[in-house]
Amino acid sequence: MQGKNEDKKIVKIVTITMASMFLGVVIIILSFILLPKFLNGPGRRLFPEGKIAMTKRVLREKYGEEFIVHDVYSKASHEYFADCSPTSNEEIVFQAAVWKDGSGVVYDEYVEGIVARELEKEMEEELQKYYDSFFVKVYLSGGYDARHAEVNSVQDITMEEYVKRFNPLRCRIDIGIDAEEGNDHFEEEYAFYESVQEKISNQKCPPLYVGYYNMDEELQEWCNDFFTYNAGAYYTYTHKRAECNGMEYECTVEGISITYDEFKTMREELGKDE
Repeated sequence: MQGKNEDKKIVKIVTITMASMFLGVVIIILSFILLPKFLNGPGRRLFPEGKIAMTKRVLREKYGEEFIVHDVYSKASHEYFADCSPTSNEEIVFQAAVWKDGSGVVYDEYVEGIVARELEKEMEEELQKYYDSFFVKVYLSGGYDARHAEVNSVQDITMEEYVKRFNPLRCRIDIGIDAEEGNDHFEEEYAFYESVQEKISNQKCPPLYVGYYNMDEELQEWCNDFFTYNAGAYYTYTHKRAECNGMEYECTVEGISITYDEFKTMREELGKDE
């Protein structure tokens, strides 16, 4: 009897062990499939191709042009979200919220995407004067009117028209540089932000929150690649940015929140080890 009981115990142990191993393998496989998606955004790439086709359709119906859908994901019960680009300019990446029944667009940030890209190009032209490589990302928050803009509100819209029409709320600029590249251009950089501030004052723009981050070239490239298909600063990006030594200031209608001497000191500190 004791031998039979021992055999049963062994069978149970083996069965439990095999079940645990199988469950572990399943968890590992799911982790490799799903974890990268979640790290790059809020529940990313969990929808079927039908949602991608639906997103393209409702955006085409609204704007009369074709769009690329990089990804779809959900943060609400009645709508899902998508990161999209117009086929006419894939450098513009914006978020759209779509009703889950496919009845239309809840809202989108196409207007912000167009204007943000315009400002990014202006920043890129300036930064390339001083740095061999860099990363720059502009975020705009335009409020209800901009998010619900109709097609005639966004065609070829400029920063000036955007400000006049939509009373934007907030703008943030992330800049990644190798802060050890040199320090012989601080005065020119600061003068550029003074010119930006003057432009803001004339146009009654929202404050610009500028953040500089000390990034090596590899991380700069990663960030640039990340925003070729992500509309927002999702988890992986914010974690990587948080690990960098940084400095922040504001450009408002009243002026720049730091003096040139403060900018120079902060910029020099940026290149030092934490």
